[in-house]
Amino acid sequence: MRRYAFPLDPPFRAAWDPVPRTTAEASLVIVRSDDGLEGYASGDRLPDAALLERLLAGLDPLRPEVVREVCETVDFHGGRPWTAEVATWDLGARALGEPLWRLLGGRSERLLAYASSGELVEAEERARRVVELRERGLRAVKLRFHHSDWRRDVDVVELVRAAVGADLDLMVDANHGWRMAGDRGARWDVSTATQCARALEPLGVYWLEEPLPTDDVEGYATLRRRTSLRIAAGEMVRGAFEARDLILRGGVDVVQPDAVLAGGLSGCRRIAAMADLCGRTFTPHTWSNGMGLLANLHLALAVSRCPYVEVPLDPPAWTPERRDWLLPSPLEIAVDGTIAPPPGPGLGATPDLDALEAYRVG
Repeated sequence: MRRYAFPLDPPFRAAWDPVPRTTAEASLVIVRSDDGLEGYASGDRLPDAALLERLLAGLDPLRPEVVREVCETVDFHGGRPWTAEVATWDLGARALGEPLWRLLGGRSERLLAYASSGELVEAEERARRVVELRERGLRAVKLRFHHSDWRRDVDVVELVRAAVGADLDLMVDANHGWRMAGDRGARWDVSTATQCARALEPLGVYWLEEPLPTDDVEGYATLRRRTSLRIAAGEMVRGAFEARDLILRGGVDVVQPDAVLAGGLSGCRRIAAMADLCGRTFTPHTWSNGMGLLANLHLALAVSRCPYVEVPLDPPAWTPERRDWLLPSPLEIAVDGTIAPPPGPGLGATPDLDALEAYRVG
């Protein structure tokens, strides 16, 4: 396991983490077969790397359920090990000469991208950026709430809707599902979430994301009864049982686990099947880096009935070049608003390890 830190210039001030960051850190996981073939994945730091190396050594990468079960035991006791699981899928797909999306299920070759915004900017600037994204071919954009008074955020949505008209889907992320380290801000209760949802209903919002903490299953069930908006949640669920409760007890319409953070590709594929059986949709969270986006894109192509997949994109601060620094070339959204992974086996991209050494921290 290797760790890299890369500069953000200017510092990226995000709605979910308002402290300006000058660097960001990620892990790059490499798994190797006896014949020298390699598989790759990247996400957050991997604190249990030595344990995973010991437990996964000698396993067949073409038996991903065995890898998942091992990772689940590590996940229970320590950090999130799922980049290692994704890397073994990449290795197995490369060995077979097949793209990962085909091995995982093969439902689609391209999906519509929704641009996931995040930088803290004034309302007029946000409206200008969304108009620009629409002109580039995007058909959906997600706006993140961050004001202490949610009514100010609703005003931003109203301004954006007026600027783009009805021909663009707008998602809203309330950012209350989980916390960044050190975040002690107040969370919404069900009444606040209800008031906000009802204020958003006339604005044609496609979904309201994480208005409540992920473990407030009964709160989600109450909110589901009180609004006509789709409700999305579950970015950081650690297992299928948590996703099951959100779907069956909480009534969420869209479940969003991230393969490199929550359950790996095998676990998320099981959650997607559960959502499908229950008439709900699945589309993964993708905010880690370009390798994480690529892993979740393959997953979404394979299993999701949702028309959209999240693509972090908020230029000029958050560009494909900055997001995809681990990839040989950035992932681009086509003029029709769709996105696909690079052609080739596995994830379709091999990180340039020589170029990455300039950023190595461990």
